[in-house]
Order: sequence, then structure tokens, then C-alpha cells
Amino acid sequence: MSASIHGNIVTPIEVIRNATLIVGDDGNISRIVRPETPASSTGQGHLIVPGFIDIHVHGAGGADFMDAASESVRLVARTHARFGTTRLLATTLTAGRDQILRCIDAVRVVMDDPREDEAEITGIHLEGPYICPAKRGAQPLEPIRAPDWDEMRAWIDESGGMIRLITLAPEIDGAIEFIRNAVAAGVIVSIGHTNATYDQALTAIDAGASHGTHLFNAMPPLGHRAPGAVGAVIAAEDVYVELIGDGVHLHPAIIRIAVRAKGVDRVILITDAISGADMPDGDYALGGQRLRVCNGTAKFDDGTLAGSVLTMNRAFINIQRFAGVTAPEASAMSSANAAIRLGLGSTAGRIEVGMRADLTVIDPESGQVEATMRGGRWAWQA
Repeated sequence: MSASIHGNIVTPIEVIRNATLIVGDDGNISRIVRPETPASSTGQGHLIVPGFIDIHVHGAGGADFMDAASESVRLVARTHARFGTTRLLATTLTAGRDQILRCIDAVRVVMDDPREDEAEITGIHLEGPYICPAKRGAQPLEPIRAPDWDEMRAWIDESGGMIRLITLAPEIDGAIEFIRNAVAAGVIVSIGHTNATYDQALTAIDAGASHGTHLFNAMPPLGHRAPGAVGAVIAAEDVYVELIGDGVHLHPAIIRIAVRAKGVDRVILITDAISGADMPDGDYALGGQRLRVCNGTAKFDDGTLAGSVLTMNRAFINIQRFAGVTAPEASAMSSANAAIRLGLGSTAGRIEVGMRADLTVIDPESGQVEATMRGGRWAWQA
């Protein structure tokens, strides 16, 4: 089904104002028509940006991937599609082997039978269970354990090879050999929920770890004599880092510093959203743990942050304000970089002729999403 969309089109290098994007019957972008008369650089109107890709998200709309139910998986995917996300990684928490297997099975049901009104689930992100107990953050304590490659192999097999990312603490016994095995199996290894020293983190990077989970959160702060995992992943040129851009998990100045230090092409915006996203204030659960959402912040009773209620449209707007970046740069951090990480860079993450028409139409001031297109079909329209 062909379509044409008019607005200010955000490409990797510029914003083409007052232009028209043509989507072909194959669901790909077939033409970008520039205006005959160049529009003012301050022209108003909605932005057409590449669909957001969220590689670290636990839930939304009252549902959690750890519910291990296909209905919950669909609700999460459908809710985030309304906020411009066209692809995501279903993210688990630390849990027992069988519970994670059940979550994988529920996700696979949806992946095998996608619906037009849902964000596409591109794979699974295992956040844990091989993490540091002292830096578990919102993760439950009891199921934390040492890396077990036989267990991981069973999850990879059950997922049909769709485990794309795992977060672990590199300082725990057996982690380095596990990292080598995971990378050889095609899984991205991310340093997170860790007390690793700078040298321990560098050892993990040398072994193949190439990602940092929600940078600064659930790891020791950057010290001028003890740079730790934060310093290692920032200093390592080829390592990508995630940032939760809600202004709660990180001060805006820290976000600005991180973007300048890593460069726009190595930062990936995430939501770390929980079941309370797009829901009123109240009590919710994260992997079976009770938490409270109040005034846009999710916390346990002891005050520990418990994920976020952020959506990707807000992250896209926030990063421009926090870090002083342009719309194309914000688009790279909310879409293109994640696509490259997942091996989808040839089809997703950018607005160019021939790319798949995964698109978000968004108000540049309010951040309100007016429409979401996935594969040339409308997933949601206001």
C-alpha cells in the first residue's frame, strides 16, 4: 500500500523542510520530494523521523515481559508503537532458568505472529541474571548467579537465536570465558549492574564486550583515580553506551558530557520502561517486585529507582534539550545507532530511498506522536 507523507523530513545529515516522502507498495521509501522553493530554516510543522528503536525496555501499559504471557508482550509492543517505537528488544530481568524460558516462549509467539499495530520485536535482551548483587539496582537478589554457559545455550536455542544482547557484570567468576562464548554465538555483551574496576572492564572489552548498559546507573561513579566501568566504556572507542534520557536517572549535564565524550555515533537512547509507562500514578510490578510510580518516577519503597516510565518520543525530544544536539543527531541516537548494533543498518534507522518505511511523525516542540508507520503500514495514527 503506497502512501505519501508531508512534513519536515529528518535525514542523517539534514532536515528537509516542507518536503514529501513517498512510500512504495513494497513498504520501502521510494522517493523524497524536495520543495520547489527552499523552505525557511525555521519552518514550522511536524517532523518525519526514522521509527525509534528501543533496545532496553521491560514493559508498558500495565504489562511486563516478565509476565511470560503473549497477551502482555503484545500490550507492551502496542503501547510503545503509539509513542513512535517501531522496533524493540524485549528485555527480561534476573530470574530462574524456567521463568526466563517462559518469557522467551511468550516473546517468540508474538515474533512469529506480528500484528500491524505493534512495534516489531527484533529480539531479546537478557538483563541479568549474571550480575553483581551489590549493584543489582531494580533486579531481584535471590536469582543472581554466576555465568552458566549451558544455561545460556538453552536460552539461545529456545529463542531460535533471537537473544541479541545480554547484560552482565564482568568481574564475577567465569564472566570472561562466558563473554567469549556469547560473542562467538552472535550475542552482544554489555557491561552493566557491575562493580568492575577499570582494568576488569577493559579485560571484558578485550574479550569482546562492546556495550554499556544504562551508563552511570547501577555501576560506581566515575572517579578521577578510579575510573571504573564508566571510564572504561567511555574511553573504549568502539563500545556503545545506553543512556536513559528522562532527566531522572541522569542529570542533563551528565547526558551532555556523555554525548560529547562518546560522540553521537556511539550513544543509544533507551527507555528502560516498566509496566507503569503510559499509566497513571500508582502501584505496579517489575519482575514480580512491587514499586510505585509517582510524578513520572518509578521507585521501590526504599527509594531505589525501578526502571522508568519514559517513552522514546520523550527521549528524542529530551536529548536535543539536554545535550544541545540537532534533530538528525537525536535521530541517530534514537534509531540509527541501535539499528547498526542489531545488524539492521542496511534496512532500518535512516530515512533514505530504499530503506524500509519505519517512520514516526512527531511534533518537534511537544513531542506528541501523530503517527507511527512500520514497514509502510500505519501502526498507529492519532
